[in-house]
Amino acid sequence: MMISVILSLSLLLSSSSFVEAAKTSNKCGLPPFVDDLPNSEKKEILSIWKDYKSGDDCADQRRETQKIIDNLTSDVRAVLFGRPPLFLKDAPVSVKKMFRDIMYNRTLKYDEKKQKLSNLAVQILNQKQLAEFRRYLEERERQKKEFEDKVNNLSPAAKEIFHKLERLKAERAEITDVMTDDVRKELRELFRRSKN
Repeated sequence: MMISVILSLSLLLSSSSFVEAAKTSNKCGLPPFVDDLPNSEKKEILSIWKDYKSGDDCADQRRETQKIIDNLTSDVRAVLFGRPPLFLKDAPVSVKKMFRDIMYNRTLKYDEKKQKLSNLAVQILNQKQLAEFRRYLEERERQKKEFEDKVNNLSPAAKEIFHKLERLKAERAEITDVMTDDVRKELRELFRRSKN
């Protein structure tokens, strides 16, 4: 739990540093990680910067970009701003993207993700990477079991609420998966305005 909190804080700080770093820099433009974003967020950021001309003030673009970064899920931020799993450390960008596409897919259940990742690993990783991948999976399984044990030790009331929240999380992922980019952008604008 403590590691999770520390990781979340470090990811939050690293993701909010885009605007801070940009303020101290005279460079404006697309963030270097734009190609690593999920497609919908990538399209939004490309749209934000499409009319930018070199030399123009880019404070608005930076602010809008930061809002999108702030709304990324913790899983996505971990992949973007955290260290990649050891098995992907030296992998080409195209290979990292294939794994990220599965990892980002919020509509897949844990076992489905595990199976798809395993199939992909066997197909494209070299022996060293595959060995690291297997260690990675073992660690994930250990963490999953640890978490399940904690859930099983919850009071009946807390366990019931936990399961309801998990179902809502899955339903939310299904809804956002079929959402068009225009609808996604419109809703994001709605929530941005309500925060101000």
